[in-house]
Amino acid sequence: MQSESQSPIVSQLKGMILIHQLACIRCGYELKSLSADSNCPECGEPIRLTIIDTVDPAARRLPPLESPCTIGNALVGVSLFLFFTVACAVLVLLSNTSEKLPISNFMRTFEDPIWICVSSALAFVAFLSFLPLIRLCRSGTIQEFRAGIALTGLGLLSFAVLMGASRWILLGTTEFGTIITLLFDTMLPALSLGITFTGLRRLVPRLGQRSRKFRLAQSSRQRMSDLLAALVFVVIGRTGISIAEHDSNLATLGTIMMVLCITLILVGLLYLIRNTFWIRSALCSPPPTLQELLRLNTK
Repeated sequence: MQSESQSPIVSQLKGMILIHQLACIRCGYELKSLSADSNCPECGEPIRLTIIDTVDPAARRLPPLESPCTIGNALVGVSLFLFFTVACAVLVLLSNTSEKLPISNFMRTFEDPIWICVSSALAFVAFLSFLPLIRLCRSGTIQEFRAGIALTGLGLLSFAVLMGASRWILLGTTEFGTIITLLFDTMLPALSLGITFTGLRRLVPRLGQRSRKFRLAQSSRQRMSDLLAALVFVVIGRTGISIAEHDSNLATLGTIMMVLCITLILVGLLYLIRNTFWIRSALCSPPPTLQELLRLNTK
């Protein structure tokens, strides 16, 4: 570790005092009005470490964004409504699972058309929540995020349309055949979700660089690649159910695969919600600069 004489920030803090309320990162002691190059009187922690933990130079080096709160609110809205969209689709899955699986009778009472309509409506609401980002992109404000925004918006809108189509055209009928039914009730919606996840994969990490919590989360934050892989196995499981006889071992295996993978997706979306709240906090309330925290001690 660098000694105080070697640390370059010590010379910058020399003669400066804190002018804003700032709690010590080790013990929580209020450090306002203390010398920035001294130690916490309660626990002895160097005050410069608290300052370094509070100020985020990495975020400050990034180009500024116009309407950062709008961007943060849109991200949170999309992640929340996307979670409930997928959750409603899961209710449809559970209402049709094999009798061999230990699913409660209550879960089996949900009617497919109702929950598919709700899922479609929530996906459309998620798209509406995303519109401010699309407008900012079209106005040239955040052109560097254009690909992620376009893919996410396209995925959300197509999922809403396809879920509605599967309700009114295919679901509950057999006249279209197994292949067409499988295409419209699973494969195409999964493709739409895949497009959405791909867009978020491009968008969220870039905006997340403005959040220290997001950057430090490392392996505990959700990676969209995991959700994309889970979608592939959902399609495989649904295909197994379609080609197998009812309540056969293959159908049961396919259902188990679908349940496990969709559970992974739901957990991943919960992590995404947490990540977007971190990003929103950083965008709406950016960390202070050194100039905002300190002033020269004139005494």
